[in-house]
Amino acid sequence: MSMRVFAARPEPGAPAILDPDESHYLRRVRRAADGAALELIDDQGGLWRATVLGGDARRSELRLDAAIPVPAPARELVLLLGLHEAAATLDLLPGLVELGVAAIAWVRCARSQHGPPSAARLDRVLRAAQRQCGRPRPPALLGPLTLAEAAALRPDLPGHFAWEQRRGERDDLALVGGARLLIGPEGGLTSDEAETLKAAAFVPLALGPYTQRSGTAALVGLARLMFARAPA
Repeated sequence: MSMRVFAARPEPGAPAILDPDESHYLRRVRRAADGAALELIDDQGGLWRATVLGGDARRSELRLDAAIPVPAPARELVLLLGLHEAAATLDLLPGLVELGVAAIAWVRCARSQHGPPSAARLDRVLRAAQRQCGRPRPPALLGPLTLAEAAALRPDLPGHFAWEQRRGERDDLALVGGARLLIGPEGGLTSDEAETLKAAAFVPLALGPYTQRSGTAALVGLARLMFARAPA
């Protein structure tokens, strides 16, 4: 795995300065010495090849050597995630970062019993996931929203939702561009919620023969949308 750190993008020709947390990670955790090659994720969504110039575990300077092109995902995917237990949400988040999900909206559903994780916990998990996979910009986080508000978000993208009553069925999924996917909380969506989504032109999506946890359903559903065939 490449070594990656975070810093504000410096003025052209100036070194990038790592704050104490990032310097500690670089010097104490990764034991990087002066002259080490690494990648830097800047605060403007850029990814750079960089070299350690000097410093210590409290402050380090890096030279930016070259920008690294970052390809955009083939499809813009927006996940509307019914709120469930915070630890499960945090466990799911790295996979969403790695899949390239553009935005995540927290949705209050009838069976939601929790709020979203704290901003500090979300930032910590997102940053660790970016550090691992090299994604320079995290997904946008939106909400919490009501189900009606979530259904009205990004109406330019076709909507789908995981619906347990389609368990074991097959569907022929075809997409031109991006898509929205709504996943209910643990316990699933109610029949009334499913009807609300259908009225908003969301299409039920089959995800396999067995009942899935919300996190599993999110990853399976996103993978189905990501690799759906183009219409003939």
